[in-house]
Amino acid sequence: MKKNIGFLLLILFIFIVFSGFFWLYEAKFIVGRASVSQASFSIDNSYLFFTPLQARAGNGEKIRLTVFVLNNQGLGVLGKSTVVGQDPSLTVEGIQPQTDSFGKAIFDVSASKAGEYFLEVKVDGQILPQKAHLSFY
Repeated sequence: MKKNIGFLLLILFIFIVFSGFFWLYEAKFIVGRASVSQASFSIDNSYLFFTPLQARAGNGEKIRLTVFVLNNQGLGVLGKSTVVGQDPSLTVEGIQPQTDSFGKAIFDVSASKAGEYFLEVKVDGQILPQKAHLSFY
């Protein structure tokens, strides 16, 4: 009977030690997971796209310009100020000019006259290499 109690205590001790290491590892794993960064972003990883590809000028149709500001690991960067270049023929409406937790900023663009427009996008004063090519007919 004493052997069985000692054996059970040994098994319980091993279980407790193993569980402790397991929970310590899991806590480190959960804390170490990818998180949204507010610090730096990568100009080369950041990108923009627009939809639709073209819109009618002069009647209020809009092209939605979406900018994704990402860091070196491809994660979205929160809270970056995003500015779209201006053109006298265009109206740029900042729907969400500050990036969200996915690094996304949103603008709607409309034109008073038809034409092809190339707009620069600046993030915290730095110009992204990709330009928005908008077409209004």
